[in-house]
Amino acid sequence: MMELTADQQLIFHWIPILLGILLMSPFGEGIGKSLSSRWPSLETQRGRTLGGSLLVMFGGFTVSTHTLWIHNKAKEIGGGNFCAGDGVWDCSSVIGNDAWNTMPVLDIPWGIVGMLAFSVFMWLMFSIAKEPSAEWVSMNLYAGRMMGIAGILMIFYLIYAEIEIGKLCQYCTTAHVAHIVSVFGFFRLTKMHGT
Repeated sequence: MMELTADQQLIFHWIPILLGILLMSPFGEGIGKSLSSRWPSLETQRGRTLGGSLLVMFGGFTVSTHTLWIHNKAKEIGGGNFCAGDGVWDCSSVIGNDAWNTMPVLDIPWGIVGMLAFSVFMWLMFSIAKEPSAEWVSMNLYAGRMMGIAGILMIFYLIYAEIEIGKLCQYCTTAHVAHIVSVFGFFRLTKMHGT
């Protein structure tokens, strides 16, 4: 049986992220109309933003789960090469780095932080989708935006860590992109709220 490389495995995380971005983009209108017989909410820009955001968040959750697996495997066997190690892209050097592989203060792996963040994002987004006219929707949108901004600050810290290590993590970068697009979704829905 053929074993997939780290970059090939990464494709499975990018598929929902790219589909979500496409659905949220101007091209999403045509896609939404073609899928509206199955999912009627995709006819509206709001529905496409909700659906696209959920796909992106799901991809962010799965890649965060994968980084946690890499972190645990590296701890279990004392290192290892679980990702492409040639050139600048080498997630083993980043996720397996004892000095940078956990969140300061809380000392939990970054994969768990990502999984928790994307879980909360998805819960907020699902609740907004299910009860769009509820009084608390604006509060959930606000919570998503504020949590997203805090996450972007963490992303800057993680980029700093990658610079210090001298390698970039393709899995981490995928989670960062998913996070930023998710925050964009919250801001876009806020702009639409009440219209």
